[in-house]
Amino acid sequence: MVCTRFSAGALALIVSVSLLAELPDAQAEEAPQSAEEGRGEVVSLTLEEVEARARQSDDLQAEQQARRDHARWQSYRAERAWWPKLEAQTLVAPVPANADPSRIDENLDEILALNLGPLVRQTARVIVPVYTFGRLGLAQELAEVGVDVAEIQASEAVETQLLRARQAYFGRQLAEAFGSLLAEGESMVDETLSEMEDARDFGDADFSTEDLRRLQIFKAELDTMVLDNARLRDLSEAALRYFTEVDQPLSVPPLDPEQADLPLASLQACQSFAEANRPDLQKLEGAIRARELQTSLARREYLPNVFAAADFGFAWSTESPALQRVCRRAAPGEPCVNVDTLWTRPYANPLNSLTFGVALGLRWNFDFAQQRGKVGEADAKLAELKAQARRARGAVALEVEQAWRTAIDARERMHIEQRRLDAARRWRNQYGLSQQLSESNDMRDALDPLRAYYEAQVAVLESAHGYLDARARLARTIGAPSLDLLSDLNAQPGTN
Repeated sequence: MVCTRFSAGALALIVSVSLLAELPDAQAEEAPQSAEEGRGEVVSLTLEEVEARARQSDDLQAEQQARRDHARWQSYRAERAWWPKLEAQTLVAPVPANADPSRIDENLDEILALNLGPLVRQTARVIVPVYTFGRLGLAQELAEVGVDVAEIQASEAVETQLLRARQAYFGRQLAEAFGSLLAEGESMVDETLSEMEDARDFGDADFSTEDLRRLQIFKAELDTMVLDNARLRDLSEAALRYFTEVDQPLSVPPLDPEQADLPLASLQACQSFAEANRPDLQKLEGAIRARELQTSLARREYLPNVFAAADFGFAWSTESPALQRVCRRAAPGEPCVNVDTLWTRPYANPLNSLTFGVALGLRWNFDFAQQRGKVGEADAKLAELKAQARRARGAVALEVEQAWRTAIDARERMHIEQRRLDAARRWRNQYGLSQQLSESNDMRDALDPLRAYYEAQVAVLESAHGYLDARARLARTIGAPSLDLLSDLNAQPGTN
Protein backbone atom coordinates (compact mmCIF):
# COMPACT_ATOMS: atom_id res chain seq x y z
CA MET A 1 0.00 0.00 0.00
CA VAL A 2 2.95 2.33 -0.60
CA CYS A 3 1.23 4.15 -3.45
CA THR A 4 -1.55 5.23 -1.13
CA ARG A 5 1.01 6.67 1.21
CA PHE A 6 2.54 8.72 -1.58
CA SER A 7 -0.78 10.10 -2.80
CA ALA A 8 -2.42 10.88 0.52
CA GLY A 9 0.71 12.10 2.27
CA ALA A 10 2.93 13.73 -0.30
CA LEU A 11 0.25 15.38 -2.39
CA ALA A 12 -1.61 16.70 0.64
CA LEU A 13 1.63 18.02 2.08
CA ILE A 14 2.53 19.77 -1.16
CA VAL A 15 -0.88 21.38 -1.35
CA SER A 16 -1.12 22.48 2.26
CA VAL A 17 2.43 23.67 2.77
CA SER A 18 3.71 24.89 -0.57
CA LEU A 19 0.53 26.37 -2.01
CA LEU A 20 -2.05 27.24 0.60
CA ALA A 21 -0.02 28.31 3.64
CA GLU A 22 -0.28 31.93 2.53
CA LEU A 23 -3.29 31.86 0.20
CA PRO A 24 -6.37 33.74 1.55
CA ASP A 25 -9.11 31.52 2.94
CA ALA A 26 -11.64 32.86 0.48
CA GLN A 27 -9.59 31.61 -2.44
CA ALA A 28 -9.15 28.18 -0.87
CA GLU A 29 -12.88 27.86 -0.36
CA GLU A 30 -13.65 28.85 -3.92
CA ALA A 31 -11.15 26.39 -5.39
CA PRO A 32 -13.53 23.44 -5.87
CA GLN A 33 -15.90 25.65 -7.89
CA SER A 34 -13.17 27.18 -10.01
CA ALA A 35 -12.35 23.87 -11.66
CA GLU A 36 -15.98 23.36 -12.59
CA GLU A 37 -16.62 26.79 -14.01
CA GLY A 38 -14.70 26.14 -17.22
CA ARG A 39 -15.77 29.47 -18.63
CA GLY A 40 -13.82 31.29 -21.30
CA GLU A 41 -10.79 30.33 -23.32
CA VAL A 42 -7.94 28.46 -21.67
CA VAL A 43 -4.97 30.75 -20.96
CA SER A 44 -1.53 29.13 -21.28
CA LEU A 45 1.05 30.63 -18.94
CA THR A 46 4.80 30.30 -18.56
CA LEU A 47 6.66 31.05 -15.35
CA GLU A 48 7.84 34.39 -16.75
CA GLU A 49 4.28 35.38 -17.61
CA VAL A 50 3.06 34.39 -14.14
CA GLU A 51 5.79 36.49 -12.53
CA ALA A 52 5.00 39.47 -14.76
CA ARG A 53 1.29 39.29 -13.96
CA ALA A 54 1.98 38.88 -10.24
CA ARG A 55 4.20 41.97 -10.28
CA GLN A 56 1.49 44.02 -12.00
CA SER A 57 -1.34 43.04 -9.67
CA ASP A 58 -3.65 46.05 -9.45
CA ASP A 59 -4.32 45.75 -5.74
CA LEU A 60 -0.66 45.15 -4.93
CA GLN A 61 0.45 48.13 -7.01
CA ALA A 62 -2.24 50.34 -5.47
CA GLU A 63 -1.23 49.33 -1.94
CA GLN A 64 2.47 49.99 -2.54
CA GLN A 65 1.78 53.25 -4.38
CA ALA A 66 -0.28 54.46 -1.43
CA ARG A 67 2.62 53.59 0.88
CA ARG A 68 5.05 55.52 -1.34
CA ASP A 69 2.69 58.47 -1.55
CA HIS A 70 2.39 58.59 2.24
CA ALA A 71 6.16 58.79 2.61
CA ARG A 72 6.50 61.35 -0.17
CA TRP A 73 3.89 63.63 1.34
CA GLN A 74 5.78 63.48 4.62
CA SER A 75 8.88 64.50 2.68
CA TYR A 76 6.85 67.27 1.02
CA ARG A 77 5.91 68.67 4.44
CA ALA A 78 9.49 68.50 5.70
CA GLU A 79 10.90 70.26 2.62
CA ARG A 80 8.44 73.12 3.06
CA ALA A 81 8.70 73.53 6.81
CA TRP A 82 10.52 76.87 6.24
CA TRP A 83 7.50 78.36 4.47
CA PRO A 84 5.78 81.27 6.29
CA LYS A 85 2.98 80.27 8.60
CA LEU A 86 -0.14 82.38 8.88
CA GLU A 87 -2.19 82.52 12.07
CA ALA A 88 -5.47 84.41 11.77
CA GLN A 89 -8.38 85.04 14.16
CA THR A 90 -11.73 86.60 13.40
CA LEU A 91 -14.01 87.82 16.22
CA VAL A 92 -17.60 89.03 16.02
CA ALA A 93 -19.10 90.15 19.33
CA PRO A 94 -21.91 92.43 20.65
CA VAL A 95 -20.90 95.64 22.45
CA PRO A 96 -23.14 98.05 24.44
CA ALA A 97 -23.96 101.36 22.76
CA ASN A 98 -22.93 104.68 24.37
CA ALA A 99 -21.34 102.85 27.31
CA ASP A 100 -18.97 104.31 29.83
CA PRO A 101 -15.94 102.07 30.11
CA SER A 102 -15.54 103.07 33.74
CA ARG A 103 -19.15 102.36 34.75
CA ILE A 104 -20.21 98.74 34.75
CA ASP A 105 -23.74 99.53 35.87
CA GLU A 106 -24.34 101.78 32.87
CA ASN A 107 -22.96 99.11 30.56
CA LEU A 108 -25.33 96.57 32.08
CA ASP A 109 -28.23 98.90 31.59
CA GLU A 110 -27.38 99.25 27.92
CA ILE A 111 -27.08 95.47 27.52
CA LEU A 112 -30.36 94.76 29.37
CA ALA A 113 -32.08 97.30 27.16
CA LEU A 114 -30.67 95.44 24.14
CA ASN A 115 -29.03 98.64 23.05
CA LEU A 116 -26.21 96.73 21.35
CA GLY A 117 -24.06 96.92 18.28
CA PRO A 118 -21.63 94.57 16.51
CA LEU A 119 -17.88 94.58 16.98
CA VAL A 120 -15.70 92.96 14.32
CA ARG A 121 -12.06 92.29 15.13
CA GLN A 122 -9.53 90.62 12.81
CA THR A 123 -5.94 89.71 13.71
CA ALA A 124 -3.28 87.98 11.63
CA ARG A 125 0.31 86.93 12.30
CA VAL A 126 2.86 85.69 9.79
CA ILE A 127 5.81 83.72 11.26
CA VAL A 128 8.87 82.87 9.20
CA PRO A 129 11.64 80.57 10.52
CA VAL A 130 14.95 82.40 10.29
CA TYR A 131 17.36 79.92 11.86
CA THR A 132 16.54 76.59 13.56
CA PHE A 133 20.08 75.28 14.27
CA GLY A 134 19.69 72.44 11.76
CA ARG A 135 16.23 71.25 12.77
CA LEU A 136 14.72 71.74 9.33
CA GLY A 137 17.59 69.99 7.55
CA LEU A 138 17.39 67.02 9.92
CA ALA A 139 13.64 66.78 9.45
CA GLN A 140 14.07 66.77 5.66
CA GLU A 141 16.73 64.06 5.82
CA LEU A 142 14.53 62.01 8.15
CA ALA A 143 11.66 62.26 5.66
CA GLU A 144 13.94 61.11 2.83
CA VAL A 145 14.85 58.05 4.90
CA GLY A 146 11.14 57.35 5.17
CA VAL A 147 10.80 57.50 1.38
CA ASP A 148 13.67 55.02 0.97
CA VAL A 149 12.14 52.65 3.52
CA ALA A 150 8.78 52.84 1.73
CA GLU A 151 10.48 51.80 -1.51
CA ILE A 152 12.15 48.87 0.25
CA GLN A 153 8.82 47.78 1.74
CA ALA A 154 7.19 47.97 -1.68
CA SER A 155 9.94 45.80 -3.21
CA GLU A 156 9.64 43.35 -0.32
CA ALA A 157 5.90 43.01 -0.86
CA VAL A 158 6.46 42.34 -4.56
CA GLU A 159 9.06 39.66 -3.82
CA THR A 160 6.69 37.97 -1.38
CA GLN A 161 4.00 38.01 -4.05
CA LEU A 162 6.44 36.48 -6.54
CA LEU A 163 7.35 33.67 -4.15
CA ARG A 164 3.71 32.72 -3.65
CA ALA A 165 3.02 32.93 -7.39
CA ARG A 166 5.99 30.67 -8.14
CA GLN A 167 4.84 28.14 -5.57
CA ALA A 168 1.39 28.12 -7.13
CA TYR A 169 2.90 27.68 -10.59
CA PHE A 170 5.15 24.81 -9.50
CA GLY A 171 2.21 23.14 -7.79
CA ARG A 172 0.15 23.42 -10.96
CA GLN A 173 3.05 21.94 -12.95
CA LEU A 174 3.29 19.07 -10.50
CA ALA A 175 -0.43 18.37 -10.89
CA GLU A 176 -0.04 18.28 -14.68
CA ALA A 177 2.86 15.84 -14.43
CA PHE A 178 1.00 13.67 -11.94
CA GLY A 179 -2.02 13.70 -14.24
CA SER A 180 0.00 12.38 -17.19
CA LEU A 181 1.61 9.73 -15.03
CA LEU A 182 -1.68 8.57 -13.54
CA ALA A 183 -3.35 8.51 -16.95
CA GLU A 184 -0.62 6.19 -18.22
CA GLY A 185 -0.96 3.89 -15.22
CA GLU A 186 -4.75 3.87 -15.38
CA SER A 187 -4.71 3.00 -19.06
CA MET A 188 -2.41 0.04 -18.49
CA VAL A 189 -4.24 -1.26 -15.42
CA ASP A 190 -7.72 -0.74 -16.91
CA GLU A 191 -6.78 -2.65 -20.05
CA THR A 192 -5.28 -5.54 -18.11
CA LEU A 193 -8.13 -5.61 -15.59
CA SER A 194 -10.70 -5.66 -18.39
CA GLU A 195 -8.94 -8.59 -20.10
CA MET A 196 -8.81 -10.52 -16.81
CA GLU A 197 -12.51 -9.93 -16.07
CA ASP A 198 -13.49 -10.96 -19.60
CA ALA A 199 -11.40 -14.10 -19.35
CA ARG A 200 -13.04 -14.98 -16.06
CA ASP A 201 -16.52 -14.36 -17.44
CA PHE A 202 -15.91 -16.71 -20.40
CA GLY A 203 -14.21 -19.35 -18.28
CA ASP A 204 -10.81 -18.87 -19.89
CA ALA A 205 -9.07 -17.51 -16.81
CA ASP A 206 -5.62 -18.95 -16.21
CA PHE A 207 -5.02 -16.79 -13.12
CA SER A 208 -6.17 -17.02 -9.54
CA THR A 209 -8.89 -14.91 -7.92
CA GLU A 210 -6.20 -13.59 -5.58
CA ASP A 211 -4.34 -12.12 -8.56
CA LEU A 212 -7.48 -10.40 -9.77
CA ARG A 213 -8.12 -8.91 -6.33
CA ARG A 214 -4.54 -7.61 -6.14
CA LEU A 215 -5.00 -5.79 -9.43
CA GLN A 216 -8.39 -4.41 -8.35
CA ILE A 217 -6.86 -3.09 -5.14
CA PHE A 218 -4.07 -1.45 -7.12
CA LYS A 219 -6.70 0.13 -9.37
CA ALA A 220 -8.44 1.58 -6.29
CA GLU A 221 -5.12 3.03 -5.14
CA LEU A 222 -4.69 4.71 -8.51
CA ASP A 223 -8.21 6.14 -8.28
CA THR A 224 -7.34 7.63 -4.88
CA MET A 225 -4.23 9.23 -6.36
CA VAL A 226 -6.32 10.66 -9.20
CA LEU A 227 -8.69 12.19 -6.66
CA ASP A 228 -5.83 13.74 -4.66
CA ASN A 229 -4.25 15.08 -7.81
CA ALA A 230 -7.53 16.67 -8.90
CA ARG A 231 -7.58 18.55 -5.59
CA LEU A 232 -3.98 19.67 -6.09
CA ARG A 233 -4.79 20.81 -9.61
CA ASP A 234 -7.88 22.80 -8.59
CA LEU A 235 -6.22 24.48 -5.62
CA SER A 236 -3.07 25.38 -7.51
CA GLU A 237 -5.16 26.81 -10.35
CA ALA A 238 -7.19 28.84 -7.85
CA ALA A 239 -3.93 30.19 -6.43
CA LEU A 240 -2.65 31.08 -9.89
CA ARG A 241 -5.88 32.89 -10.70
CA TYR A 242 -5.57 34.87 -7.49
CA PHE A 243 -1.98 35.95 -8.11
CA THR A 244 -2.31 36.56 -11.87
CA GLU A 245 -5.85 38.02 -11.75
CA VAL A 246 -6.93 35.83 -14.68
CA ASP A 247 -10.54 34.63 -14.69
CA GLN A 248 -10.26 32.07 -17.49
CA PRO A 249 -9.13 28.47 -16.97
CA LEU A 250 -5.33 28.21 -16.90
CA SER A 251 -2.88 25.83 -18.51
CA VAL A 252 0.81 25.35 -17.67
CA PRO A 253 3.41 22.92 -19.00
CA PRO A 254 3.89 19.78 -16.88
CA LEU A 255 6.82 19.63 -14.51
CA ASP A 256 9.98 18.35 -16.23
CA PRO A 257 12.54 17.01 -13.73
CA GLU A 258 15.37 17.43 -16.23
CA GLN A 259 14.63 21.14 -16.67
CA ALA A 260 14.33 21.52 -12.91
CA ASP A 261 17.91 20.32 -12.39
CA LEU A 262 19.44 23.82 -12.31
CA PRO A 263 22.83 24.63 -10.75
CA LEU A 264 22.98 26.37 -7.40
CA ALA A 265 25.24 29.21 -6.30
CA SER A 266 27.71 28.79 -3.46
CA LEU A 267 26.81 29.52 0.15
CA GLN A 268 29.25 32.44 0.32
CA ALA A 269 27.66 34.05 -2.74
CA CYS A 270 24.17 33.68 -1.27
CA GLN A 271 25.21 35.11 2.11
CA SER A 272 27.06 38.03 0.52
CA PHE A 273 24.10 38.84 -1.69
CA ALA A 274 21.73 38.67 1.29
CA GLU A 275 23.93 40.97 3.37
CA ALA A 276 23.84 43.61 0.62
CA ASN A 277 20.27 43.16 -0.65
CA ARG A 278 18.11 41.62 2.06
CA PRO A 279 15.15 44.02 2.54
CA ASP A 280 14.94 43.70 6.31
CA LEU A 281 18.65 44.51 6.66
CA GLN A 282 18.17 47.53 4.43
CA LYS A 283 15.22 48.62 6.55
CA LEU A 284 17.37 48.20 9.67
CA GLU A 285 20.00 50.46 8.16
CA GLY A 286 17.30 53.01 7.42
CA ALA A 287 15.96 52.69 10.96
CA ILE A 288 19.43 53.26 12.40
CA ARG A 289 19.86 56.36 10.25
CA ALA A 290 16.44 57.59 11.36
CA ARG A 291 17.34 57.03 15.01
CA GLU A 292 20.58 58.95 14.55
CA LEU A 293 18.66 61.85 13.06
CA GLN A 294 16.11 61.75 15.87
CA THR A 295 18.93 61.83 18.43
CA SER A 296 20.39 64.88 16.71
CA LEU A 297 16.98 66.52 16.71
CA ALA A 298 16.61 65.86 20.43
CA ARG A 299 19.93 67.61 21.09
CA ARG A 300 18.86 70.57 18.97
CA GLU A 301 16.01 71.18 21.39
CA TYR A 302 18.53 72.69 23.80
CA LEU A 303 18.83 75.59 21.32
CA PRO A 304 16.23 78.24 20.45
CA ASN A 305 14.35 78.84 17.23
CA VAL A 306 14.92 82.22 15.62
CA PHE A 307 11.90 83.59 13.79
CA ALA A 308 10.54 86.75 12.24
CA ALA A 309 6.93 87.77 12.70
CA ALA A 310 4.58 90.34 11.24
CA ASP A 311 1.35 91.26 13.08
CA PHE A 312 -1.71 92.92 11.57
CA GLY A 313 -5.04 93.73 13.18
CA PHE A 314 -8.09 95.90 12.81
CA ALA A 315 -11.39 96.37 14.66
CA TRP A 316 -14.62 98.12 13.68
CA SER A 317 -17.95 98.74 15.37
CA THR A 318 -21.10 100.72 14.70
CA GLU A 319 -21.04 101.87 18.32
CA SER A 320 -18.76 104.15 20.32
CA PRO A 321 -18.19 104.75 24.05
CA ALA A 322 -20.15 107.44 25.88
CA LEU A 323 -18.88 110.99 26.35
CA GLN A 324 -16.14 110.97 28.93
CA ARG A 325 -15.49 113.40 31.74
CA VAL A 326 -12.29 115.40 31.43
CA CYS A 327 -10.67 116.34 34.69
CA ARG A 328 -8.37 119.32 34.74
CA ARG A 329 -6.31 120.04 37.80
CA ALA A 330 -4.38 123.13 38.60
CA ALA A 331 -1.75 121.00 40.26
CA PRO A 332 -1.28 117.32 40.93
CA GLY A 333 -3.42 116.18 43.84
CA GLU A 334 -5.83 119.12 43.68
CA PRO A 335 -9.53 118.68 42.81
CA CYS A 336 -10.87 118.94 39.30
CA VAL A 337 -11.93 122.35 38.04
CA ASN A 338 -14.68 123.23 35.53
CA VAL A 339 -16.03 119.69 35.76
CA ASP A 340 -19.52 120.63 34.63
CA THR A 341 -18.66 121.95 31.21
CA LEU A 342 -15.54 120.09 30.11
CA TRP A 343 -16.89 117.01 28.36
CA THR A 344 -15.47 115.66 25.15
CA ARG A 345 -15.24 112.53 23.10
CA PRO A 346 -12.14 110.43 23.49
CA TYR A 347 -9.22 111.24 21.31
CA ALA A 348 -9.79 107.94 19.48
CA ASN A 349 -12.61 105.39 19.51
CA PRO A 350 -11.10 102.21 21.05
CA LEU A 351 -13.65 100.06 19.21
CA ASN A 352 -12.18 101.16 15.88
CA SER A 353 -8.49 100.34 15.50
CA LEU A 354 -5.79 99.45 13.00
CA THR A 355 -2.44 97.92 14.04
CA PHE A 356 0.64 96.59 12.28
CA GLY A 357 4.02 95.43 13.58
CA VAL A 358 7.18 93.54 12.64
CA ALA A 359 9.42 91.66 15.08
CA LEU A 360 12.38 89.30 15.35
CA GLY A 361 12.20 86.79 18.19
CA LEU A 362 13.51 83.63 19.88
CA ARG A 363 11.34 80.72 20.89
CA TRP A 364 13.13 78.80 23.61
CA ASN A 365 12.04 75.91 25.80
CA PHE A 366 13.98 75.94 29.08
CA ASP A 367 12.72 72.55 30.35
CA PHE A 368 16.28 71.24 30.81
CA ALA A 369 15.53 68.10 32.83
CA GLN A 370 12.84 66.83 30.45
CA GLN A 371 14.97 67.61 27.41
CA ARG A 372 17.96 65.81 28.87
CA GLY A 373 15.74 62.77 29.47
CA LYS A 374 14.56 62.81 25.85
CA VAL A 375 18.16 62.87 24.61
CA GLY A 376 19.02 59.95 26.89
CA GLU A 377 16.02 57.97 25.62
CA ALA A 378 17.03 58.62 22.01
CA ASP A 379 20.62 57.50 22.67
CA ALA A 380 19.41 54.32 24.38
CA LYS A 381 17.05 53.48 21.49
CA LEU A 382 19.86 54.04 19.01
CA ALA A 383 22.20 51.73 20.94
CA GLU A 384 19.45 49.08 21.14
CA LEU A 385 18.79 49.28 17.41
CA LYS A 386 22.46 48.96 16.52
CA ALA A 387 22.74 45.86 18.71
CA GLN A 388 19.64 44.41 17.04
CA ALA A 389 21.18 45.09 13.64
CA ARG A 390 24.36 43.18 14.56
CA ARG A 391 22.29 40.25 15.80
CA ALA A 392 20.08 40.40 12.71
CA ARG A 393 23.05 40.05 10.37
CA GLY A 394 24.09 36.87 12.13
CA ALA A 395 20.54 35.57 12.11
CA VAL A 396 20.20 36.32 8.38
CA ALA A 397 23.44 34.47 7.64
CA LEU A 398 22.09 31.47 9.54
CA GLU A 399 18.71 31.65 7.79
CA VAL A 400 20.41 31.83 4.39
CA GLU A 401 22.55 28.81 5.24
CA GLN A 402 19.48 26.84 6.30
CA ALA A 403 17.66 27.72 3.06
CA TRP A 404 20.78 26.94 1.03
CA ARG A 405 21.28 23.57 2.74
CA THR A 406 17.64 22.75 2.12
CA ALA A 407 18.07 23.52 -1.58
CA ILE A 408 21.30 21.52 -1.80
CA ASP A 409 19.68 18.53 -0.11
CA ALA A 410 16.61 18.85 -2.37
CA ARG A 411 18.82 18.74 -5.46
CA GLU A 412 20.76 15.76 -4.19
CA ARG A 413 17.51 13.97 -3.35
CA MET A 414 16.33 14.65 -6.90
CA HIS A 415 19.46 12.89 -8.24
CA ILE A 416 18.93 9.97 -5.87
CA GLU A 417 15.29 9.59 -6.88
CA GLN A 418 16.32 9.71 -10.54
CA ARG A 419 18.65 6.75 -9.98
CA ARG A 420 15.82 4.97 -8.23
CA LEU A 421 13.55 5.64 -11.21
CA ASP A 422 16.12 4.26 -13.66
CA ALA A 423 16.35 1.04 -11.66
CA ALA A 424 12.56 0.76 -11.34
CA ARG A 425 12.13 1.34 -15.07
CA ARG A 426 14.53 -1.47 -15.90
CA TRP A 427 12.76 -3.76 -13.44
CA ARG A 428 9.39 -2.91 -14.95
CA ASN A 429 10.65 -3.51 -18.48
CA GLN A 430 12.24 -6.81 -17.47
CA TYR A 431 9.26 -8.10 -15.49
CA GLY A 432 6.44 -6.09 -17.00
CA LEU A 433 2.77 -6.64 -16.35
CA SER A 434 1.98 -7.93 -19.86
CA GLN A 435 4.79 -10.46 -19.78
CA GLN A 436 3.83 -11.77 -16.37
CA LEU A 437 0.19 -12.18 -17.35
CA SER A 438 1.01 -13.90 -20.58
CA GLU A 439 3.17 -16.34 -18.70
CA SER A 440 0.42 -16.87 -16.11
CA ASN A 441 2.75 -16.20 -13.20
CA ASP A 442 1.84 -14.80 -9.82
CA MET A 443 0.23 -11.36 -10.10
CA ARG A 444 2.40 -10.21 -7.22
CA ASP A 445 5.45 -10.57 -9.48
CA ALA A 446 3.73 -8.32 -12.03
CA LEU A 447 2.48 -5.66 -9.64
CA ASP A 448 5.65 -5.22 -7.59
CA PRO A 449 7.80 -3.82 -10.44
CA LEU A 450 4.87 -1.76 -11.69
CA ARG A 451 4.24 -0.37 -8.23
CA ALA A 452 7.95 0.39 -7.78
CA TYR A 453 8.03 2.21 -11.12
CA TYR A 454 5.12 4.50 -10.33
CA GLU A 455 6.37 5.16 -6.80
CA ALA A 456 9.73 6.16 -8.29
CA GLN A 457 8.02 8.41 -10.83
CA VAL A 458 6.07 10.13 -8.07
CA ALA A 459 9.23 10.51 -5.97
CA VAL A 460 11.14 12.08 -8.87
CA LEU A 461 8.36 14.58 -9.51
CA GLU A 462 8.06 15.41 -5.83
CA SER A 463 11.81 15.88 -5.48
CA ALA A 464 11.90 18.13 -8.56
CA HIS A 465 9.03 20.17 -7.16
CA GLY A 466 10.78 20.32 -3.80
CA TYR A 467 13.97 21.60 -5.40
CA LEU A 468 12.16 24.30 -7.39
CA ASP A 469 10.32 25.36 -4.25
CA ALA A 470 13.57 25.40 -2.26
CA ARG A 471 15.21 27.56 -4.94
CA ALA A 472 12.30 30.00 -4.84
CA ARG A 473 12.49 30.19 -1.05
CA LEU A 474 16.26 30.66 -1.18
CA ALA A 475 15.87 33.53 -3.65
CA ARG A 476 13.32 35.14 -1.33
CA THR A 477 15.58 34.56 1.67
CA ILE A 478 18.55 36.36 0.12
CA GLY A 479 16.37 39.14 -1.32
CA ALA A 480 16.91 38.28 -4.99
CA PRO A 481 14.20 38.22 -7.67
CA SER A 482 15.94 35.14 -9.07
CA LEU A 483 19.03 33.06 -8.29
CA ASP A 484 20.21 33.81 -11.83
CA LEU A 485 21.40 37.19 -10.54
CA LEU A 486 24.22 35.63 -8.55
CA SER A 487 27.54 35.87 -10.32
CA ASP A 488 28.71 32.35 -9.50
CA LEU A 489 25.46 30.61 -10.43
CA ASN A 490 27.38 27.83 -12.14
CA ALA A 491 29.28 26.92 -8.98
CA GLN A 492 29.33 23.27 -8.09
CA PRO A 493 26.64 22.30 -5.59
CA GLY A 494 27.95 21.83 -2.11
CA THR A 495 30.76 24.35 -2.60
CA ASN A 496 31.52 26.30 0.54
